[in-house]
Amino acid sequence: MNQYIAQIEHDLRERLKELECLYSISSLLDENEDIPAVLRKAAAILRQAVQYPDIAVTKIRIENDEYADGETEGREIVREATADIFIKFTARGSVSVGYVEDRPFLKEEQQLVHEIGRMLSKALERRHLEEQLKLYVGDLEELVKEKTSEVALRRKHFEDLFMYAPDGVVISRSNGDIVKANPSFYRMLQYPEDGSVQLNFVRDKLYQDIPRVRPYIYSVLDEKGFLEGFEMTLIDRAGNPVPVIGSFIYIDIDGERCVESIYKDIRYRKAIEQQLIEQKENLEQIVRQRTADLEKRKDQLVKKNRELVRLTHECRESRERLQTLFNAITDVVLMLDPDRTIRMANKPDIPVGGKCYQEVFHRPTPCAQCPGMRVVDEKAPIAAEHREGDRCYHLHAYPIFGVDRNVTGYIEFIRDVTAEKNLEQQLIQADKLASLGQLVSGIAHEINNPNTFIRGNISIIEEAFRDILPILDRVAAEKPDLKIARLKYAVFRENIPVLVQDMLQGSNRIKSIVDGLREYARKDEGILNENVDLNAVIERSLRLVQNQIKRTARVTFEPERSLPAIRGNFQKLEQVVINMLINASQAIDKEKGDITITTRYRPEAGEVAVLISDNGKGMDENTKRQIFDPFFTTKRTQGGTGLGLSIAQRIIREHGGRIEVESQPRLGTTFFIYLPVSDGTKP
Repeated sequence: MNQYIAQIEHDLRERLKELECLYSISSLLDENEDIPAVLRKAAAILRQAVQYPDIAVTKIRIENDEYADGETEGREIVREATADIFIKFTARGSVSVGYVEDRPFLKEEQQLVHEIGRMLSKALERRHLEEQLKLYVGDLEELVKEKTSEVALRRKHFEDLFMYAPDGVVISRSNGDIVKANPSFYRMLQYPEDGSVQLNFVRDKLYQDIPRVRPYIYSVLDEKGFLEGFEMTLIDRAGNPVPVIGSFIYIDIDGERCVESIYKDIRYRKAIEQQLIEQKENLEQIVRQRTADLEKRKDQLVKKNRELVRLTHECRESRERLQTLFNAITDVVLMLDPDRTIRMANKPDIPVGGKCYQEVFHRPTPCAQCPGMRVVDEKAPIAAEHREGDRCYHLHAYPIFGVDRNVTGYIEFIRDVTAEKNLEQQLIQADKLASLGQLVSGIAHEINNPNTFIRGNISIIEEAFRDILPILDRVAAEKPDLKIARLKYAVFRENIPVLVQDMLQGSNRIKSIVDGLREYARKDEGILNENVDLNAVIERSLRLVQNQIKRTARVTFEPERSLPAIRGNFQKLEQVVINMLINASQAIDKEKGDITITTRYRPEAGEVAVLISDNGKGMDENTKRQIFDPFFTTKRTQGGTGLGLSIAQRIIREHGGRIEVESQPRLGTTFFIYLPVSDGTKP
């Protein structure tokens, strides 16, 4: 409300300043000073009439002469209001007001600038005409008539400003007679707006407390020449008080000193003030009632306080028992802030105030997959496995919620499960060996030993044939009908080296099968703790098998460049891709086939997909059902062991993924490998 009143008072002062500016410049133009002096004074008067005179610069330009008021201090004009000065319908100059800061011009200020432009235009034109009058005395009557018309127009403009002002504007004599008042004044006091009722401030008692108010107004006017913002009360026609804010100034009318006053109606503000007073009284009544209620509750609080003292004692005992239980937990239990600062620990060697990764794991940086940070982000319990050096830990983190359901901290249980993990690996290895142990040892020993000397003997036989064949060639030259092993020598000579080479390849194939069995049963020590870029795995695998597959297929790699990383083991995944590529190249039964590798990110499933497609001979449904079984192969005659896809499936499952296949005979095969994205690398 105070802001509203202040705005009203501010608007009133601004309008008074504009009226004073118009009157002052009008009076100045009527004086007989020289034009430069008049224009300099007019520029100064205009600057004081705008809202922000401290940042204003006023300029009046006539032809090549300029008269300015105000300092810019080297700053540029940001906003400007301008009006042209016309003499005989020709623009001969301008009047402008500029701000060096970004402040808005009111509509009334722009009108003021245009009005002063018109006043200066008329005044300068009048001076110009006066000079011409000396030369053209014969045109005096016409000039007087023209000037009279212009003065009438100017007076009409002033009359319009007076008549249509929103506040009451009154011109009165010293005896209280109202010489002139605008409709707003009569409307405020409920008198006819046409002024048909002749009013006198004293006779008609238009002021409340006239003996005090009226002398005060004139004493201030005599001292300062004006009075602004004086709060007083008028009396309307029905005798009702009308609170107003009055502003007063002396003016001269036909040689008589009169008072021009402006009255702003503040009845609405007073009504609001009365409402505030009533609300204050109501509030005081409420406070008194609340005080009585609080006194009643005081006794209740005293009783409850005694009960709280008893409960506090019991809580202290319970806390001590819980602390004893907390310290007795064999696992490491920590209570931490969201920034990983330890606030409580059940082990005396873990200091409070340190960081968990420093005090527990003795590392300088946070763990890559910190469950505590996941708890803060996901607001749910998290379990994770963490390896630090040769030790393995199970981590369980539980959120602590504040009143606003935000996570204010978390509790973390840390258990060293290195021994259990080692035992688990041993059990896994034992479980593998339980099914393959005898077979591997039997095949490795019973097949590999004789196969070793077979390979060695074949090498000796191959070398012997290189020495024997020249001798046999000479014998065959002497005996054209020579036969060896019931074969003509020419047939024997052509096929025996091939047979020996086939035996050597078969022996090498046996060795490959035995090595595959050993690899399948071998303990896998690869730790799945790397952030692996599958695009890099595929590119490196292509380099390794390029020479082997380029003879049968053209390879196209279509990677998704923004592919997120997965958590796993680079070498194991490389083994899977190499196996898939070799299988695809071996499945192509045409002169030159195509292999396409595609990587895609599936954000809806939180996983990465690798598609390996070929346009080879494809598979039927029965073959598709068996391709991941150990030792099943369709390339037995080509040296296949049947372990490649079985090992690949095991590696993908270790990574938390899956392998799917689509294939149709004569149309080709597509393997789909899906692997979960590492939490720390999701986009």
